[in-house]
Amino acid sequence: MLPERPLIAMEAEHGVLGALMHKPELCEEVGAFLSPADFASDDHAALYSMILAAHSKKMHPDSITLSEIRDELPSGEMTIVYASEIMRNTPSAANGLHYGRIVLERAQARKLYDAGQKLMELATQRGKIPEQVAAAQSLVFELSVHSERPDVVSLKDALMPVVDEMDARFNGQAAMGLDFGLPDLDNIIRGLRPGNLAIVAGRPGTGKTVLGVGLADQIAIRKGGSALIFSLEMGQAELAKRSLSAMSGVSQSRIESGEALQDGDAIAAITAAVHRMSTADVRICDKEALTFARICSIARFQHRAKPLDVIVIDYLGLIGSDPSARFQNRNQELGSFSRGLKALAKELQIPIVALAQLNRSIETRGDAKPKMSDLRDSGEIEQDADMIIMAHRDMNSEHGQNGITEIDVVKCRHAKPGFCLLQFQGDFARFVSCAQQREESQEQNVRPLRKSARAMVGEY
Repeated sequence: MLPERPLIAMEAEHGVLGALMHKPELCEEVGAFLSPADFASDDHAALYSMILAAHSKKMHPDSITLSEIRDELPSGEMTIVYASEIMRNTPSAANGLHYGRIVLERAQARKLYDAGQKLMELATQRGKIPEQVAAAQSLVFELSVHSERPDVVSLKDALMPVVDEMDARFNGQAAMGLDFGLPDLDNIIRGLRPGNLAIVAGRPGTGKTVLGVGLADQIAIRKGGSALIFSLEMGQAELAKRSLSAMSGVSQSRIESGEALQDGDAIAAITAAVHRMSTADVRICDKEALTFARICSIARFQHRAKPLDVIVIDYLGLIGSDPSARFQNRNQELGSFSRGLKALAKELQIPIVALAQLNRSIETRGDAKPKMSDLRDSGEIEQDADMIIMAHRDMNSEHGQNGITEIDVVKCRHAKPGFCLLQFQGDFARFVSCAQQREESQEQNVRPLRKSARAMVGEY
């Protein structure tokens, strides 16, 4: 049986405080990973804060200077007496960093213990099990997130990945970001970056889902990455049919009716597409009315099981309300969702693309071109998003009736906003550049023998 680990290391807390008083230059290194909240003793937390404050003012943090900042500790102990005692009992600063890591480890152990207590409370409370499991997973994942990264890094440490990425891109070893596979749009946005929250907005029928799912297909099927799609509106079979049509170039109507199986060229195209799709890592969650906590729980679990490259959520307005949440209106709730998605993107270090509806009022005003203020239900979305892409098709014009769609990048934190036109091919559930060839070359020229449709999938 393994020995029990104490949840408090009082000697280590004394040791790190004494080391910092002996050698104040350690404050930068220790302060990068240790916070006052990590100390079990309120007196030690207060003393640690005073040491960091004194060092930031270029004062040597000894017992006298600390007592000038605050003469009494939370317990009522005199600062000058307590600090002198700690300093006297810590003869050297040699193990200061080691003591700091012990204090952090015990703080994490206490948080783990507290999380265990909360898990037991959750298990005995009445409520929906899926939502309670999501809350439990959130508690546990939060522990690991905070332990993986320091609170503060130096500019030098932040700069090194930038230089490495620049070198990798110069040598053709890395892309600037994830692309949609649509050159006109990709030239504007210059890639979706890790930690980005991108909003694709439009009125119903303008192709939001096609853009979002097309991005997932581009990353996972064509580029060999991994994508997770939360389809709150459309079922998995409908998504799969759309992707099959987009990849094969065989219309959805021919796939639905089975007519495609009478055409050898269509069979060849579908067989090639099925092979690529069956070996790709596209994960679909089509459960309806998922709460935001549940979406985060699923995303974290999937990312830890096998790292994702992108997450697509279709769409923001269909995220279910958490019964325990208290919001005055839907606007506030959607604002909390957009803030949460931005935080999740930063936590997982991948881009998240969320689809959003535009207000109906856009259809009644003279200028039907969408603006950021047209985002339905929440003005906070435009603040939280790193990128906002508006899709608009004027069905009263000849161009709109022919599928010409206006794509307006109205916000992009790492590039200049811009505008382009895309051709919407509704029967193939895809967009192409207006100048792009409408017909794609077949990947296999040899027509296979007639076989059942299910056999095409079963082989892979």
